[in-house]
Amino acid sequence: MEGRVDLTSFLSRVWPLGQMPSTDPRFKDATGDIWQHMVNNSDWTMDDLMVRRLGLLDADDSLFFKFLEAYVHPRVRRSDSEQATAVEGLNRWLVPRGYQLATRDQGSPRRYHVEVTSGTSVPPPAYEVVLSFAGEQRAYVEEVARILTAAGVRIFYDNYEVANIWGKNLVEHLAEVYGGTARYCVMFISADYVAKIWPSHERRSAFDAAIARRTEYILPVRFDATPVPGLLTSVHYVEALNYGPAELAHLILQKLGRT
Repeated sequence: MEGRVDLTSFLSRVWPLGQMPSTDPRFKDATGDIWQHMVNNSDWTMDDLMVRRLGLLDADDSLFFKFLEAYVHPRVRRSDSEQATAVEGLNRWLVPRGYQLATRDQGSPRRYHVEVTSGTSVPPPAYEVVLSFAGEQRAYVEEVARILTAAGVRIFYDNYEVANIWGKNLVEHLAEVYGGTARYCVMFISADYVAKIWPSHERRSAFDAAIARRTEYILPVRFDATPVPGLLTSVHYVEALNYGPAELAHLILQKLGRT
């Protein structure tokens, strides 16, 4: 999350850590206890830090926008291309809601700020639900995809997109799909999913989109207990063992308000 700077330096761009009291009696302020529990001991999760300690999900818009601006700051992101990818992913979520990360800088480095857009109408998203999974779970996911499609849901499932993705730069295209304006990303989690390159790329793009949203975006479905780097532990999941494909598809339809 913090990119090229250390964690407390990044967070200090948004919160006055040196003026915030410590929750650990060994330290005088929040800088100390965050370093202790996130860097030295690593016994806090990102959920513990961002949700419980810093209250990001309950923050007012001005603080939340300040966080987004810090996230894409040129001193934080590792390169111009990484910054551009982050801005593009966040704007796919912000623009339909009347905001955008914009810059007036012509060269590099570029600093971005959240601005209100002109209110130009935005076309509906190409997908309502995007499915992210490893090939080992394809049989299960394909049945979910079949049921959702039959119910009229616009989904991204790779086997349905062969002609569409033919010849495209998959790194760019998948970043757009999974970091885009779909209502939900259903993430089918397994050891294979965490270990493989393409699911990891999809996951990072989904997390970029989730950062900009204060409503649920990632819907985890677990095939096993493999930890997922970056996924908040407070995000509720369902277990594939307890839900067959038809039952899971019904849950997704309920989430979409289709039943």
